[in-house]
Amino acid sequence: MAENDDKLKPSGSMEGTTFDVNHSYYLHHSDQPGMMLVSQPLTPDNYNTWSRAMIGALKAKNKLSFVDGTFKKPERKVAAADLHQWDRCNSLVKTWLVNSISPELQSSVIYYDLAYQVWEDLKERFSQTNNMQLYHIESSIHDCVQGAITVSSYFTKLKALWDERDAAISLPDCDYNTLQHVLTFQQNQKAIKFLMGLNETFSAVKDQILLMDPLPPVNKVYSLVLRHEKQHNTTTGKTPVQEAAAFAARGPDSSKKGADMKCTRCNKDNHTSADCRAHLKCDYCGWKGHTIDYC
Repeated sequence: MAENDDKLKPSGSMEGTTFDVNHSYYLHHSDQPGMMLVSQPLTPDNYNTWSRAMIGALKAKNKLSFVDGTFKKPERKVAAADLHQWDRCNSLVKTWLVNSISPELQSSVIYYDLAYQVWEDLKERFSQTNNMQLYHIESSIHDCVQGAITVSSYFTKLKALWDERDAAISLPDCDYNTLQHVLTFQQNQKAIKFLMGLNETFSAVKDQILLMDPLPPVNKVYSLVLRHEKQHNTTTGKTPVQEAAAFAARGPDSSKKGADMKCTRCNKDNHTSADCRAHLKCDYCGWKGHTIDYC
């Protein structure tokens, strides 16, 4: 019965030896030295995100033990086949690591014999988050606004910055209740920042959300704003982003209607000479009333 059970296990056969798929020595036929395990190579500025991606990829390949030091090189007194297989997998993992870092960094680790040595070297050099790195991340978060992009693109951009910051810092050790208060505070700060960066065309839904007590988590806030944007698109055929751009092109005072407003330049009603655009001509399309910046 045991012999039949062994036959049912998926396995890889190398050098005449069969390994279970859960064994660290197992290699799939697609596991080649030229593979790129992550899409973004390591640079001096992205270690936190790169290491997370690499850990996930190595776990999927069941090779994380070769870089975290838990699967050490067998002693020479063990079977030669075992030692040979370890060397084979170690060389493969080391090649994956080298392939996943930027070319200017490769020469600094290429002469290590062990994948573990490459991993520890990169960790020691780039894992320490410095104040300058945090400053740039926080500055990017502060300056991030919706502008001329959709709500979805704006939130994705902002969330990437939050994730990068959260990966660079660690929460203090504390009891469960205190930790929940800290996490709630973080969620509130993120929700408020997200609302602050939205265009003014979302002022109504922003006010509605800010009146909620307690304030919903940032993902829920994003969902509410996105629903508002979709409903607006359905009823008007225009996105709030398009309307905001059109309003900026017309000028802030052009929406004021009144019989007492008359332009002395073009002699037309509903605007003044300060807001008149009749004299403008687009160099791109040749039409009057706007410039090439708003064509």
